[in-house]
Amino acid sequence: MRLPIDLPVASLLVRRIALLAAGLGLAVSASAVQPIPAFAEVKAAAVPSVGVLLARDGTPLAERRLNPHVRRLEWIGLHSLSPALKEALLAAEDKRFFEHSGVDWKAFAGSLWHNLWYDRKRGASTLSMQLAGLLDPELALGRDGMPRRSLGQKWDQALAAQALEARWTKEQILEAYLNLAPFRGDLQGVHAAARALFGKSPAELGRPEALILSVLLRGPNARPEVVGRRACVLAERINAPAACGPAQRLAASNLDRQHTGPRWELASHAGRLLLQHPGERLTSTLDVEAQRGVSAVLYRLGTLEAAAVVLDNASGDVLAYVGAPDYGAPDHAPTPRNPGSLLVPFAYGLALERRVITAASLMEEALANHAPTVPDERMWVSVRRALAEGMSDSAQAVGRLVADSLPERLRQADVDLRGGSADVALLPLAALYRSLAVGGQWQAPRFLVASERVQRRLLRPEASFIVADMLAPPDVDGSPQPFAFRQYAADSRETLAAGFSDRFTIVLWVAGVRNALQLGAQAWNDILRALMRGQPPVRPVPPAGVVSSVVVFEPPVESPRREWFIRGTEVERVAVPRVLPRIVQPLNGVLVDAMALLRDDAYKVYFEASHLPAGAWWRLNGDSLGSGERITWRPVAGRHVLELMSAEGQVLDSVIFAVRAPLEPVLQRPEQQPGGQ
Repeated sequence: MRLPIDLPVASLLVRRIALLAAGLGLAVSASAVQPIPAFAEVKAAAVPSVGVLLARDGTPLAERRLNPHVRRLEWIGLHSLSPALKEALLAAEDKRFFEHSGVDWKAFAGSLWHNLWYDRKRGASTLSMQLAGLLDPELALGRDGMPRRSLGQKWDQALAAQALEARWTKEQILEAYLNLAPFRGDLQGVHAAARALFGKSPAELGRPEALILSVLLRGPNARPEVVGRRACVLAERINAPAACGPAQRLAASNLDRQHTGPRWELASHAGRLLLQHPGERLTSTLDVEAQRGVSAVLYRLGTLEAAAVVLDNASGDVLAYVGAPDYGAPDHAPTPRNPGSLLVPFAYGLALERRVITAASLMEEALANHAPTVPDERMWVSVRRALAEGMSDSAQAVGRLVADSLPERLRQADVDLRGGSADVALLPLAALYRSLAVGGQWQAPRFLVASERVQRRLLRPEASFIVADMLAPPDVDGSPQPFAFRQYAADSRETLAAGFSDRFTIVLWVAGVRNALQLGAQAWNDILRALMRGQPPVRPVPPAGVVSSVVVFEPPVESPRREWFIRGTEVERVAVPRVLPRIVQPLNGVLVDAMALLRDDAYKVYFEASHLPAGAWWRLNGDSLGSGERITWRPVAGRHVLELMSAEGQVLDSVIFAVRAPLEPVLQRPEQQPGGQ
């Protein structure tokens, strides 16, 4: 409600109130002690709500929001703000900003007079006063539950603004205000507002965007149409009416459709793994081009179930880490997976190191006929061929040679083989294969340059070199490629591939597609080609303890060739070894699961042997079981000793195994009982 009063009288009262306020302000501020922080302290305390992961060259790769309460980005200097924003801001909030000393007393007195006589209140806060309220919650709007500042609170704010102006420059005040002011929703600071509302940096803001941001300061959460009208009023005030229409359209289309996703997503999975605190800016070991190249290869696979990691052989640094082809998909890289035959090369390496085999040694392998009643025929193959072609019988034989030592050796690489198998994530598997590329020396993969790591000896350099050479795939002309590759496929829709060149180690997982084996191998080679960037891989230099020799096989089960040997194990001729009788099934130390007896009372297991001499027979726990290369046995729970005996009663081979089975005898079904109906 308005009270009648003559305009000349009103003008006189305003001048007198302004003079009184100015006098009081000068008197009180001279003696008041206000704890005004330094500009540098305020800037340092404005921690972004996000963490940023940088590549090794400083390029941003990923952003992760870590403060859910506010959206705030990096502090922006005044020189990086667009001129249009500065113009609109001062026109909207404080047109005499560079003239007053913290309080616009003329506007303050006019506001006081207006609020005495009119229902609709009007403020007169300068940018300095508003900044004082942002710095001190006690001066903020709505203290003690009040919808607006009280007169006393307003006066305290004015005193704080004067103290602020006495310590800070005008440029510092303007810069801090734009970095701390709330704009809309949880957006704080012009940097976050410009990105979320317009997808621009503060330096790129045009006049329409500047008008909207300036009017949002008085009504951050006003409806878009209200913001548009206020922007047009401000456009007239700065003599830019042409900006009215574009500002209204921007308000209608952008205010309620903010873009608050991450600015950088090239390494989003690594960002989730590494970034933990708001304001972090971590420089990683990731390489921009490697990360981009691996991402492109995985994207072309056409499945979201794919992941790959790349290590630098020289340093062990993680050069690329892609947890999925889509940045928003779950990270598949840390999931432990069955490595299948991918751990077999390390058994071969340990056997080579112990000098119980060479790359030219002959091993017996089955010519599988897939007929369950006909014994498999056997053939002889070299260790090189057995490893290169992933032959299972040879792998089991080598595993028996190093059975007690392989789990302990793999524990040096933080891989636990308890129970005879281990699930391994991509990074630990990559570290294993990298050790073969660098002389058997293992190191944990490194994401951050400053992180410390221990080194452990996994294999001797000679054994590591020979295993790597055996893993090299043959080229079209029969010569080996200068890189190593091995692949394991659980089924036709999932595959795990690992290998290395002279510079890089790559591990890749693909699932959810047909022909995963072929697609995985192709993707692995595509990644290697992208990493090499036209430079061919270089063959590794053999260590001092390795020698080369021509080998001839007798009989000629394989063609003569030049072969690598650990010094002292080299041979010129390799003959088929004398074969001893042995138990093939069950393996020593195995656990036989016979719980099927609960459902099938006719369930039996097989005992199988090879190269049996005439008259050989089986003995279980001291009792005779019969003779033959393959016999059946009805399992009984417990620990058992199985022996293969000669006709003269000598033990030819023995194994110890255990059976998991029902403790109580399995009753016959009624229809199988004598006389059952």
